Amino acid sequence: MAMTGDEIRDFYERSARARQRLQDMAVQATPQAKVLEQAKRLGLAVEDEMAQPSEEDLAYAFDLAIYTAPPGRSRAIDRVARQHARLPGEAALVLNGLTRSWISVFRVIGPHPEAGLILEDALLGGEVWVVDDLLAENGEPGTVLAARLGRIWGFAITCGVLALLDEKMLAGFSGILARGGVNAADLVDDPRFARAMWERALGFHLGQSFEFTRGA
Repeated sequence: MAMTGDEIRDFYERSARARQRLQDMAVQATPQAKVLEQAKRLGLAVEDEMAQPSEEDLAYAFDLAIYTAPPGRSRAIDRVARQHARLPGEAALVLNGLTRSWISVFRVIGPHPEAGLILEDALLGGEVWVVDDLLAENGEPGTVLAARLGRIWGFAITCGVLALLDEKMLAGFSGILARGGVNAADLVDDPRFARAMWERALGFHLGQSFEFTRGA
């Protein structure tokens, strides 16, 4: 039986609360030194008592700590999934969506008839239906953004942070892919991609050195 728009939004709200609880668990399962390392890589002044980053800024470091890991190491979100493999109902759907989430560059196509937005995945291809308060605030048609999405039901939600981009940056990614040496899936799976996107969100400039090559 299909959900109504109100039912979809209610389901989203419950999913968003579950996402926050699960991500908090993943952060708590990550050594503080690893979280601080990600914050420093993003340029956040975590050791300066006079310039402590806000919770909004730290959310980008938490994303990297939760969803990325060095080769051969497990991600924090996967460790949470192994420890809580028998979660009931909706929480299990959310956890599955988070473990299978992906980051990419998207362009907003327009509103979905029920709720949320339809996005085009500009790097990996295809369209995705997203219901998310964060996107609702930044989702004018044509907007280009980077986000990490997890499919929860028929729709996806963000993992809590995003970066507003522009057509020039999207053209730069298209150029990287056109030159070869890396395909789209490898590009977005590289932890440097997420870090570069979140640096952009935090106001750091991506210079000409923004290049990805296989094995770099």
